Amino acid sequence: MKAIRKASEILPAQFEKCHDGNGTLLCHSLLDGLGGTAFAFMHSDTMPKGVSIGVHMHDCNEEIYYLLSGKGVLTFDGKQIEMAAGDISLCTVGHSHGFEATEDCILIVVGSMPKL
Repeated sequence: MKAIRKASEILPAQFEKCHDGNGTLLCHSLLDGLGGTAFAFMHSDTMPKGVSIGVHMHDCNEEIYYLLSGKGVLTFDGKQIEMAAGDISLCTVGHSHGFEATEDCILIVVGSMPKL
């Protein structure tokens, strides 16, 4: 098992219309190659103003949004809630969420392994 990934190893990938959202975000997949984790993924998304992650349902896993910098609007079960740097949201099984950047921001997203 690898103990660490250096920042120089974490190359960004562009994701267009994430979960049918708007625009293109820059995704840094942080856990790739580390193995042996209960988490399905963890990534740092650089989102320019206006870019969004479309609202989507969580049927079998949980997901955390942690807003590292900037501002945005979280849509949680149809309700819109403003988020600012340092705010965190947990979407558990049976709930839906999405996010839109209202200014340039960095969003950390952590997803659990599916619950079967």
